[in-house]
Amino acid sequence: MITRRATDQGVTFLDVETPLCTATLCLQGAHLTSWKPEGQEECLFLSPNAVFAPGKAIRGGIPVCWPWFGPRKGEPSHGVARTSEWRLHHQETDKRGNALLSLAFYPEDESYPAAILRLALGRTLAMKLETTARMQPCKLTEAFHNYFAVGNLTKCRVHGLDDVPFRAASDVYKRQMKHGERPLAPLGCLDRVYDCPACSGKIVLEDFVLNRAITVERDHASSVIIWNPGQQGAGNMADLGAESWNKFLCVEMGNADSRCIPLASGQSHTLCQKITVGPLE
Repeated sequence: MITRRATDQGVTFLDVETPLCTATLCLQGAHLTSWKPEGQEECLFLSPNAVFAPGKAIRGGIPVCWPWFGPRKGEPSHGVARTSEWRLHHQETDKRGNALLSLAFYPEDESYPAAILRLALGRTLAMKLETTARMQPCKLTEAFHNYFAVGNLTKCRVHGLDDVPFRAASDVYKRQMKHGERPLAPLGCLDRVYDCPACSGKIVLEDFVLNRAITVERDHASSVIIWNPGQQGAGNMADLGAESWNKFLCVEMGNADSRCIPLASGQSHTLCQKITVGPLE
């Protein structure tokens, strides 16, 4: 069952309830704010101080960073998609019980490309973001900005980034590259962009408090971004708060920085991820 509702401020949500999962999607930003597979705890972190208002980015869930990732002078951070209204193009439930949703975004400024987001919501979560250049060519950067809920950040481990070169935010101007640990132990503030040698791969987030592993498979994505602002950084964000800093880790799939995708007019690119949750092995 897929139910539409709207807040008093006019923000529209789709609530999904099937035997395989429950989920919530905001049409502003095509932003998934909840996904709870059958037999599992909530997979996505949503800030208790998140703001749900027209034109405001939501803190948590899975924001869609598009058609650029990161800051851009005079433009909204992480692109125009996450604070714009998307149109529900199609919805159905397949024979396996997965809820299938397709959403479209055609910016009024035709110098921007167009986007279609396809989601399959069930015991696994699959997302495909298709970008097509319109009137003009473009240089696309993008990401699925996954906020994963964890029991305690300091008791987590991230596998799949062994020896992968990365650049930390503090090193942007130095262009200094470092190499990933085996495994990554996130103990506080992190802001890293990993420059992966292949455009497909698998990242595993082990959570020793919730006793689960979140596996993210990426395709057509050459960047993995790991982010947490730390306690002080979280405290400086009105829509987050210091008390929430160790309750999530962002493990993002995309194409960032030098891994931008050049698209000629009419050319398309599709970013894919598949998320699975299971017990620790």
